[in-house]
Amino acid sequence: MGVCLMEQLMACGFSGVPVMAASTWFEWILQPASWSVILQVAGGLGFVIFVHELGHFLVAKACGVKCEKFFLGFDIGGLKLLSVQWGETEYGIGALPLGGYVKMLGQDDNPAAAAQEAKRAKTVLAAGDLPPEPVAGPHPAWDPRSYPAQSVPKRMAIISAGVIMNVIFAVLMAAGAFSLGVKELTCEVSSVRPGGAAWRVGLRSGDEITAIGSQQNPIFSDLQKGVTLGDLSKGVNFTIHRPLLDSTRTLTLHPDTDLGVPTVGVTSPFSLTLPKDLGKDLSDGLPGSAGKTVPPLAAGDTIQAINGVVVKSYAELIAELSKHVDAAATLTVQRATPGGNPSEKAAAQSIVVQLPPQVARSTGLTMTALAVKAVQADSPAAAAGIQPGDMIVSVDGEPLGDPLTLDERLRDQVGSTITLTLARGITEKQTAADPDSQADQKTIEVSLKPREVSWIEESRWPSSPVSVPTLGVALGVDSLVAFVAEESPAAAAGIKAGERVVRVRFETPAAIKQDKAADVGLEISKKSPSWPYIVSVLQQVPDGTKLQLVIESADGQQRDVSFEPVESSNQFVIDRGLIFEPLYTIVRSDSLWSALRQGGRKAFDDLSLVYRFLHKLTSNQISPRLLGGPIEIAKQAGKSAEEGFGRLLLFLTMLSANLAVVNFLPIPVLDGGHMVFLLYEWVRGKPPSEGVVTVLSYVGLALILTLMVFVFGLDLGLIPRR
Repeated sequence: MGVCLMEQLMACGFSGVPVMAASTWFEWILQPASWSVILQVAGGLGFVIFVHELGHFLVAKACGVKCEKFFLGFDIGGLKLLSVQWGETEYGIGALPLGGYVKMLGQDDNPAAAAQEAKRAKTVLAAGDLPPEPVAGPHPAWDPRSYPAQSVPKRMAIISAGVIMNVIFAVLMAAGAFSLGVKELTCEVSSVRPGGAAWRVGLRSGDEITAIGSQQNPIFSDLQKGVTLGDLSKGVNFTIHRPLLDSTRTLTLHPDTDLGVPTVGVTSPFSLTLPKDLGKDLSDGLPGSAGKTVPPLAAGDTIQAINGVVVKSYAELIAELSKHVDAAATLTVQRATPGGNPSEKAAAQSIVVQLPPQVARSTGLTMTALAVKAVQADSPAAAAGIQPGDMIVSVDGEPLGDPLTLDERLRDQVGSTITLTLARGITEKQTAADPDSQADQKTIEVSLKPREVSWIEESRWPSSPVSVPTLGVALGVDSLVAFVAEESPAAAAGIKAGERVVRVRFETPAAIKQDKAADVGLEISKKSPSWPYIVSVLQQVPDGTKLQLVIESADGQQRDVSFEPVESSNQFVIDRGLIFEPLYTIVRSDSLWSALRQGGRKAFDDLSLVYRFLHKLTSNQISPRLLGGPIEIAKQAGKSAEEGFGRLLLFLTMLSANLAVVNFLPIPVLDGGHMVFLLYEWVRGKPPSEGVVTVLSYVGLALILTLMVFVFGLDLGLIPRR
């Protein structure tokens, strides 16, 4: 029974892990520290395949079938790394590491070789292989120890044994993982995407997701799966607990699909501990004001209080920093210090750190505001009747100005009534700055009170609008220049109103010093206006970073400009460049029975997950570009191994469940296809004709090979995932 890793195509469909460039992976492979991870991955993937084939092998031997080969990998053209003959079976490792197979007498999965194999099995084999007289059975002329000579129930048992073994070992591997303990991201929210599904229903930093549908106490990976495979038409129910208010409510989120995959737009939770490998992730230390504290912050520091106020979560930290964005903050930090004796555990000391305010960087460019993209539930804008598609023309009779600074300007008017002038009925091609486009519009005025905001809603996603949390709206921002401030870097570079930014690149001081090229940059277009994201990234890049812009004039001519942004006079960055470790919890069973129960639940969830994924895929609710092939599987396995052996076991659990389901699909050349033929033979009392089997096998093989080419194209970047 043959099986290829490409049958595990759904294994990585839910990952949010960035894909490394080929050169980066090659460098990583060459590092000796990575070799143990590589060995774990190779051993783990090989073990999943071995278990599947072992199931076929053991049941075949129990049924008296002669097994001629047992191979991991394929010995195409006789190429193999090693082999040994033990009894009547050759055991080995093939040169092509894409799966494994058990070769039984009289059986061949390859339709091109099936007829020849049948002929060979029916003729004289080695001395003593054939009885002197024909024997009774489904194929009297066949060797009684051949696979085709067995009864239908026996062949069904042999065919299904691989899948059954994968399910059993999925349970055992998951149980082993929970016995060891698995580090999982908690299901809390650090930030939300402006205008996204979570933002629209009012989720914010610090919210805890306590249930997704009927699943209680989920972890963050459950959130990804629940959203991807939820009912996109009816929405997905989320139970949310907000610690700052000690309130709980159930909301229905309708996932967005504009990014090519169903999402709700939340990021994983943050702790209050700085990364323990700052030197690895941030070669020049923390960005922004976080890198300018006195005394300097150190890797592994944990913030305990701000200005004397104890903070226990990321949401509380942001709430405190929001109160005084223009003033220095006093941080109380717990720092681990090594003991005098290397064998002693690290001691902890509390130190006080001064964190200066971070003035926002400015380009001097004011971009054109687009229409309201989304309105947040239970917000001042929703209460005032503002709708998606409305264009904010003015605030209290004054022009809107820079949409990126609107929220900061409105914070000074919290609690006061303001009047917004809206243009309703505007099309996507029109803007409030175009007076000739307002024939079909109607202008209305609404009054509302901006609310107090103690959380952040930054545009950390390309193409996302800018959030105005004081109002509860998300505004689109075009890359069309509406205004250029005098004596600004943009004005000095010769940029004029009416021109458009079509590409942005960041050139860091390190790149300049080492004469390296700037990054490839981000394309900006009317379809993908990413200016809010550019400005957000600009606040985190090292001092001295230059912006390299491609500017397009009204007549379509393009030119390159370069300048260094300057500090704004009245705008500040709330989080001040602080970066934290993710917030994890340890999931561990307290007994063997508990581990088996959790393992069984995990295996069942993974099995059902594949079926739901396939249903979504075949009903065109999710894109086939979410599939991952052997390369992506190896990458994901490598990341899991880096996170610990328990995490690797859970990844292999999922992979084993994937293999069990996908390999049992009713596709000829897969185990499920063989089972369909056996069911036909059982019902009809005779096997389907060799001609029909051959044709269907070729069709199945063509389908599998096409799918393999497709996923390899995705893995190698030859086919875009969006």
